[in-house]
Formats: sequence, structure tokens, C-alpha cells
Amino acid sequence: MKMKSAEIYCCPCLHTELMLSVAKVEGDEVVEGQLTSKDGRSYKIERGIPNLIFPDKLEASDAEFQDKYNRGAAQYEAGLDWLFNSFFEEQETVRTGMIDLLNLKPDMRVLEIGCGTGKDSVVIARRLSGAGQLFLLEISRSMLEICRGKLTEADVQKEFLLGNASYQPFPDRYFDAVFHFGGLNTFSRRKRALDEMTRVARIGATVVVGDEGVPPWLREKPFGKILINANPLYKHQIPLQDLPECARNVQVRWILGNSFYLISYQVGEGAPRIDLDLPIPGKGDSLRSRYYGRRTSGT
Repeated sequence: MKMKSAEIYCCPCLHTELMLSVAKVEGDEVVEGQLTSKDGRSYKIERGIPNLIFPDKLEASDAEFQDKYNRGAAQYEAGLDWLFNSFFEEQETVRTGMIDLLNLKPDMRVLEIGCGTGKDSVVIARRLSGAGQLFLLEISRSMLEICRGKLTEADVQKEFLLGNASYQPFPDRYFDAVFHFGGLNTFSRRKRALDEMTRVARIGATVVVGDEGVPPWLREKPFGKILINANPLYKHQIPLQDLPECARNVQVRWILGNSFYLISYQVGEGAPRIDLDLPIPGKGDSLRSRYYGRRTSGT
């Protein structure tokens, strides 16, 4: 962890300032130490990686997949290769297409949630320069260590941290783009995670998220039934109801053999603008008066 990153991180619970205590440093890298909030919450830094996971006792699904990824990190990429090959898809092409949606510029601040072993991280890093910042958050240390190894030579300011997507240790409106692919269905608090991804993104930033989900027109076909039988995560439906009110220009795609959904949106401010008091021609009332007066629409 870079020394200056202590000024960026905040308490994942309260979003308050954290104080850095250094036990071991190498150059500008904090190797061992801790970050402490004003209310006494402490987060360790071990082998250069801050552990900002909150809460300490994870909810069931988060704990389950943290353990699964810690145990299976070494075999994870073999499974990815099989997945792409089974759909006759080329990984680089699919991943590049997803990252294209972020409209990255070299000096942007980018957050990747659930970076895994770094397959998408490498593509993101190539779009950034030494002036850009790339924060890589992962709930599994084993996965994060593999990702860190892949990005050793990447010419970008990069920070690796352990964290929970639903309780992010960043200030409001810090990032120019936020990306997550491949874990949304397993989050114990999916809506909260999407709210957090939006909170830490600046107004106008792009958020891209996706995961397994067979589309409606394929669910009852042999294709869909076979996938869902093999992996129940394919049964998940696209979680449009969990998007924040401020989501703008929402686009939905199904990619990777039409078996994964992908959502992209820009971050706006609050609800969409509308003049609720503009008189309705020939009616003498407005949308607001119709709602609060409970007048039947169309009359």
C-alpha cells in the first residue's frame, strides 16, 4: 500500500477518516501496519495489502465465496478457459468489449470490484497511464495475490486491497469509472453493493456490472435448462430493480454466449428531472396534483 493512499481510504463502516500507523515500510510502500478509525475500528496492513473488509463476520454468501476463492484460486483460471471455450468465445475480445464501455482515458481514477485473478484488470491497466489510478478490491486474498503478480509491471498507479463490495472504503465521488464482472449474483447485499459502486463514482462516471444470467427467451429452451442445471447461478435474472435512482442512460446486454448479463449506466444526481407542476393542457391540473390528490389519470 502506498503511503499516500492512507489519505484516500476511509472507514468502510462510517466513511470517516483513517489514521495510518506504520510498522514496516519499504520506500513509499507500507508493508506492515494498520489503519484506525476515530471510533477505534482497526484494519491491518499485511504484506502491503490493507484488509478493509467489513464486517469482520461476513454474511453467509460472502463468507462462502471468500472461502471458495481462497481455496480454489490456483485452479480458477483453468475454469475460466473452459468457460470461454465452451461458448466458442475468445477471452480477450469479450473482456476488451466490456472495458470499452467504460470509455477510459489515461489519467482516470478507476475502481475494479472483485478483480479476481486480474483477467480484466490487465485490460483496464493497459488503458491507463502513469497519471491514472487503478484500485483493485477483492474479498479473497489468494485471488488478489495472483492479480497483484500479473500487474507488477503495469505502468499505472495501482492499489490492491481486501474489501467487501457492499461496504467500500472510499470517499464519495472519487472514481471516474467503476467496473465489476462475475460476482454480483453471490453478494449477500446486492442492492447495497450497487449503491456503493454508485456512491464512490463521480457524477457522469460510467459503472459497468455483470454476471451469469440466462435471458428470458432462452430459459425454457434446452440451452437454458442445461446451463441452469449445471450451475444455478445462471438462473439469476438481471437485477434492474436494484439499480440506484440516479442511474442514467442504462443499457443492458447479454454477452458470452447469451449467458451473462451486462449493465452499464452513467451516474446522475438524484431522480431524473421532471416538471411536476407543469399544467396538463386542457386539464387544469398537473402530475403533482394528480398524484397527491389521487385523481385518476387520463381524466
